[in-house]
Amino acid sequence: MNCLGKALLLFCMWIAFASAKAEDTTIDFSEGKWDKAKWKVVKCFPTKPVEKLKDFDFSQQKDCISYDCSADDVKRGDDNCLLVYDTGKNEAEFEVVFESGKGHPGFLISPVISDDGVLLSGYCVFVADYTIAAWYASADASGHNTTYTNLVQISRWQPLLQKHKITCRYDKSGFAMKVDESDTVVLHPKWDYGLVSANGFKVNSKIGIWGCHGLCNFYSLTIKEKSTLLFNAVDPAKK
Repeated sequence: MNCLGKALLLFCMWIAFASAKAEDTTIDFSEGKWDKAKWKVVKCFPTKPVEKLKDFDFSQQKDCISYDCSADDVKRGDDNCLLVYDTGKNEAEFEVVFESGKGHPGFLISPVISDDGVLLSGYCVFVADYTIAAWYASADASGHNTTYTNLVQISRWQPLLQKHKITCRYDKSGFAMKVDESDTVVLHPKWDYGLVSANGFKVNSKIGIWGCHGLCNFYSLTIKEKSTLLFNAVDPAKK
């Protein structure tokens, strides 16, 4: 093979590698289709200290993983169930397909976790039938309680007992998110109540799903290789 042939072969191999690398990664939470060993169960201190945290976990259903809790759990504030995954990327876009009963399904961005598996801080977004709300969670390890600072809340109706998709893009310059075909909402560090460094949001490579307040089902999580959400809108005619 001459030099030109070798060059063409290498170029074709590079194209094939780049195409394979560009594929999205989808984690299907159906029975037998995901590897729980790659996820970490994380506990969360309630807003008011309790004597002992409950050991919640998601239950495996045929086509999803599910979380539920009692009215007493909600009343005492200890009703959180978290699973965390390391994407290996400090900036990414991901999609979560979920369904809500009486619960408020949510997700985590860049959680900081203690050695004994308790959430110390992180950005979280919860979806109820009447709203989408983003919060900053910060735990007091000595007081065994968590404080939530409301960053933004969107008045929008999402019917219960239907599948919805939340999409989120994040990096240190901002968070962009939407549910189904809603407008994209963007959080910028300058609006973040002093909860970020001068260099932007304190992001890491971990994301997670979060069940609370009652029945929540999670069907899949997709890590996008290429971002689709924009931090600033552009003229469609110029795309």
